[in-house]
Amino acid sequence: MLRRIGLAICYGIAIVYILSIALPALYCYQHGCRGPELDGFMPAFMLTPVGGMATALSLTHAIYKIRKNESAWVYWPLAIVFSIVLLGVLGLIAAFIYYTILRR
Repeated sequence: MLRRIGLAICYGIAIVYILSIALPALYCYQHGCRGPELDGFMPAFMLTPVGGMATALSLTHAIYKIRKNESAWVYWPLAIVFSIVLLGVLGLIAAFIYYTILRR
């Protein structure tokens, strides 16, 4: 029971994190954002540590369900989206390290 509650919380945080990235990106794509209008992405930057971990746990669970063949058609799109988001998080962390430590 406790594990299911934990997974539900992880999936919820991961979905909120993905929406905090996708909705400002969609708005900027439609309206052509420049300058201070990019502040819509600030919640995504704030949620990066927690959202990245929740997305990783959700991806692990989705892969586990795919391997067990339990409703694999539901978990394949989730696994694809979670892996794309995790690649973006890794890119953000790499850019942060590059701009703060290596570029003096």
